[in-house]
Amino acid sequence: MSCRTKGKSDAGGRRTSGAIAGYRALYGKGKATGNGWQSPTLPRNWRDRLPDPDDYYREQVPKLSKPNAAGWAQGACPFHEDRNASLSAHVSNPRGCWRCFAGCGGGDLVSFHMRLTDKSFKEAIVDLAAGRA
Repeated sequence: MSCRTKGKSDAGGRRTSGAIAGYRALYGKGKATGNGWQSPTLPRNWRDRLPDPDDYYREQVPKLSKPNAAGWAQGACPFHEDRNASLSAHVSNPRGCWRCFAGCGGGDLVSFHMRLTDKSFKEAIVDLAAGRA
């Protein structure tokens, strides 16, 4: 008895799962390099091209306070009506982590931009890297 996966056959005739087939359809097959896997559709240094989290959040979050000693700044969450500062953004961290304590969620700079602009991961990265935030 052999173990078979459901899904489509790839170019080499190997069967792949539906999740892997969907991932490859979205991002391409990619290639292994000496430094890990490289996406064929995103530049290798896309994370280095992201804007400074402090500058980005100052433009996007109303009433953003000065950061505390740990680098977190508080402001009104743009995803819901907010009278109190329920959103915290880590403006001194290059990833730009954020968290809404009213229940909207959290993530990094890219996920914030995805949610704010209703764009896909790739579109959000292209926007941020090009300075169109």
